[in-house]
Amino acid sequence: MRSFRSASLFAASLVVPLAKWGSGALLAGGLLAFSTTSATLQPQVIGPVATVTEASSGAELMARVDTGAAVSSLHCSPEDCVIQDPASDPRQNIGKPIRLRIETRDGQKAWIKTQITDYAEVRNAEAAEHRYSVRLPLRYGSVHKETIVNLNDRSRMRFRMLLGRDFLAGHFVVDVAQAPGG
Repeated sequence: MRSFRSASLFAASLVVPLAKWGSGALLAGGLLAFSTTSATLQPQVIGPVATVTEASSGAELMARVDTGAAVSSLHCSPEDCVIQDPASDPRQNIGKPIRLRIETRDGQKAWIKTQITDYAEVRNAEAAEHRYSVRLPLRYGSVHKETIVNLNDRSRMRFRMLLGRDFLAGHFVVDVAQAPGG
């Protein structure tokens, strides 16, 4: 039987390697699982501040890495968010196209087109408020991930983007001693 360097599906039933599925596939108790080598399980190191790319536009954004935030957040003031055919009830805007004008790392303005995925309550240390959420393709290093990002007026914040656990989980280890910018 082959030796696997990483966790796979362990069961008290018969484990049979499947040549058809490749060396990383196992059938155990009727379930198919794929193991990966330890090299692919190594998370990337990210510092407390990182330059991420919004992949659809190529816009580079400076972001604060925040492991205390469940969801990522992007600055978008009301005049920078253009909803196609907006409804007066925010919940009726879910699913509609939206254009976001963002500020890139070098201070330029860029437009991103996406779709509203939700309108939900977000709690922070100060209060609870309702925000729109959108799905954005974000890239840092070799990690490319579709991420839910809530829209928030961060004009008083130093960083226009906050990377939360939704983007970091499973891919990154935060090193607060790393030089900003990544």
